[in-house]
Amino acid sequence: MKGETNWKLKLKALLHDPPNKMWVMFEEYKKHEEIAEKFFRCFFEESVQEEKVNIADRISSALSRVIVAPNFEKEEEKEEFENKTLISWEELKFIDIFSGRRQTSQLCGSTKEIEKIFKKIENIVDNLSLSEQERSKFLFLFFWRFYPEIFPWINTHPADSRAPNHSIYDHLVQTSAIVSALPNPAFFLFTIAPVQSFIATARKTQDLWAGSYLLSYLVWESMIPIINNLGPDNIIFPNLFRQPLIDFYLKKLKFGDKSFEELTKKIMDNGVIFFDIPEKLSIANFPNRFLAIVPFDKKLAKSCEEEFKETLKNLADETADKLAKKLSINETKNIKNSLKTQIESHLLSYFQVYWVMLPWCKEGKIQDLETVFNEYKTLVGETELYQIIKLISEHTYYKPVNVGIVYSLLLELSERLLSARKGIRNTFITSAYTQEGEKCTLCGEFNELWLLDCEPNWKDSCLKEENRKMWKILEKGYTVRPNERLCGVCILKRLFPEILKNKLNLKEEFVFPSVVEISATGFKRTLTEQEKKKIKEAFKEFLKQIEKKGNKKLPPGNPVPQLKNDILSQIDGMFLMETTYRKEFLEEEYGIKNLDEKDFEDILKILEKLRKEEGKTPSVYYAILQMDGDNMGKWLRGEFLPKIEEVILPKVKDALFSFSKGRSVKNLKKILCSSHYITPSIHQAFSRKLSDFALNNVKEIVEDQHYGKLIYAGGDDVLAFLPIEEVLDCAYRLQEVFKNSLSGKASMSAGIVIAHCKYPLYLALEEVRNMEKKAKNEFEKDAFCIEVITHSGETRYSGGKWELVSLFKDLICKFKTGEISSTFPYQFLETVEKLMGKEDKRIDKTESVFEIIKGELKRIYERKVEDKEFLEKLIKIYENYPFGYQKFANIFIIAKFLEKERKF
Repeated sequence: MKGETNWKLKLKALLHDPPNKMWVMFEEYKKHEEIAEKFFRCFFEESVQEEKVNIADRISSALSRVIVAPNFEKEEEKEEFENKTLISWEELKFIDIFSGRRQTSQLCGSTKEIEKIFKKIENIVDNLSLSEQERSKFLFLFFWRFYPEIFPWINTHPADSRAPNHSIYDHLVQTSAIVSALPNPAFFLFTIAPVQSFIATARKTQDLWAGSYLLSYLVWESMIPIINNLGPDNIIFPNLFRQPLIDFYLKKLKFGDKSFEELTKKIMDNGVIFFDIPEKLSIANFPNRFLAIVPFDKKLAKSCEEEFKETLKNLADETADKLAKKLSINETKNIKNSLKTQIESHLLSYFQVYWVMLPWCKEGKIQDLETVFNEYKTLVGETELYQIIKLISEHTYYKPVNVGIVYSLLLELSERLLSARKGIRNTFITSAYTQEGEKCTLCGEFNELWLLDCEPNWKDSCLKEENRKMWKILEKGYTVRPNERLCGVCILKRLFPEILKNKLNLKEEFVFPSVVEISATGFKRTLTEQEKKKIKEAFKEFLKQIEKKGNKKLPPGNPVPQLKNDILSQIDGMFLMETTYRKEFLEEEYGIKNLDEKDFEDILKILEKLRKEEGKTPSVYYAILQMDGDNMGKWLRGEFLPKIEEVILPKVKDALFSFSKGRSVKNLKKILCSSHYITPSIHQAFSRKLSDFALNNVKEIVEDQHYGKLIYAGGDDVLAFLPIEEVLDCAYRLQEVFKNSLSGKASMSAGIVIAHCKYPLYLALEEVRNMEKKAKNEFEKDAFCIEVITHSGETRYSGGKWELVSLFKDLICKFKTGEISSTFPYQFLETVEKLMGKEDKRIDKTESVFEIIKGELKRIYERKVEDKEFLEKLIKIYENYPFGYQKFANIFIIAKFLEKERKF
């Protein structure tokens, strides 16, 4: 890598325009360059203007400003055009690039008000003994992180008056990113694999979260060389602004004898909020890849790869250390080193890194577009995007044209190159995969860890037995389950919550409710305070008997977050089920021995009485919800963005046509009628919207509103566990908020699985992924697909568009009140299967069977008072439900099942 980052240069780029640029121009009638100069001189007695900043500014402008112009024959024509497109502050509208909505620009601070803030920052920084580089670095990071909080209007303050579709903040951040990539900027696309198989290999909900978070954490650590050497602004996707891990990183930075957090609190009068609070830090939020703008330097790419590998090695060391302590073998370094070697070997063999680096131009020739056009044409073809970008480059208002205008072409080339690189798999075989031995009981890929202080010898039956005894020690501490023996990858996943707690300096560990606890959540909510107290007292006596007879303590319960202060919070749902209180089960599952039936007689009597007299009993079913944004690839390629004419002001559009002649008119129409292509400001705004949804909406909806537990929220994708009473409402609310957060054109699809708590978790996860795919394929996106897996193994699924959720809720209520016969679903399904057979078929209104089944449907109220309004609604849904007769019949079966299992 080249020399240390010039933080002063980045600061100049970030401050080269004042944050209130448009206000200065339209209301104060001043030159914005002079105001920027005044602000920068608060910190350094030199000009903010610099040639590299000017180049970066021109590229940044070309990246985001789609401003075309006629080919002016005379200079006077250009001046007249500029005069015709001048607007007032009142006319200026900020245009949301995703929805096309226009909003009046908010009032912003005057230059005098903003200058006061700059002077305050100057006074605080002047009192620090900082080198010029440290001073520059602090100021840059401060303005990057807190500009939008000091000036809340900055994200809707346009960078350009003619095409006000991106903010001044985005323009300034783009400029600071590009300036540190000059003279040869490049795209750097980095990804980690595998993803789904790694996450899904889980026996506990905590394993599932740990796998998700570990991938997010590995991506974060892989970004560190770029953040350290270039700055957080150079990561384009995911956007790092207000991400919990970047805030955690920033707070620890030292400037003189003060931390970044201390300094920012002085400037902001303690009104600063960092996002690294435990609730935010616990969300796995990063995808398994990132995109950065960097100087074309492969050493930087390799340093990210090395950082990734070094992180795995450190995790192996920490995992080995924790295992050694749990096994009480700290006195010998040999065993710890042996464990580290095994774990490290497994991790480095399992995880793979792929990256590409694509330069924007050759040898700093930023005006050479032909090379990009030719390469794109050769590798991709003369697509519509290619043609539009070429046209715009020939009619751009800002000349000379530069590579900023071909950003979207370069981005697509990078994606294609990465796909090609991933197609060439890292085809090496390591001893970790091929060695003989006992395989991990969870993933089955690598050998279980050899925990003895000697060389592994899987052929020696005595040593194998000794190794199993060591695993039994880990069972006692609940690190592993009975008869579970794990490889390095799976043991890291199991211990990662403990490791992460230390890394993030958290007081509490990351804990997760079991699937049984989630199943019992509805039951806990139905109990009175008096009933809860009785259960708690009886359970306390049961625990005393366990310990009295020499057994280890039971692990405390981990409730869903919404019930953490409940009287029964420390009692796992398993111990609220009558079937748990069997001597054989307690010994097999928890290793509890020497119990008599009288030891749990009191708690069992209370649970029996609640069931028989109050009808209160825990459900044995829980729900898994997996949601994913629809068409995210198309969103990232800009296919859902507004037409270019929708994101320029009408006055500008009128002027363009009035000055255009001949062929220019035809070209102009073609450009204006094309969809806006992707730009870094759009990339960043898109990422911020997804991140805001994930960090500020998803957890609240899942955990606070619907008594669930969030596993991950990676922007547009969500995985959560919920009680069956809440899952439909939760899914509906999530897709509704997602749409409101991004655009009316956006949508999500969901897979929902209702599974028995004894059903293998990895199979349930596989099913929920299948249901999400069915929602997108069979139910044609913007839809949900719900499946019930009964204890006997029978499965049924159905689904449809989101409006169908209200039908499910209506049916559940009507089954509960007895308004619809409990036998109707099965009779209706039997009729459908007699007419259609077992194989489902899409509903066709032209077929005679359509009317026959419709007639059968009207018999829903055969023995009850007819609810005509509901019946009309039901018939209308049937007539507009194309997805299949059996799927429609399954709606009733599933609704009846939910009514039976729901606790309220």
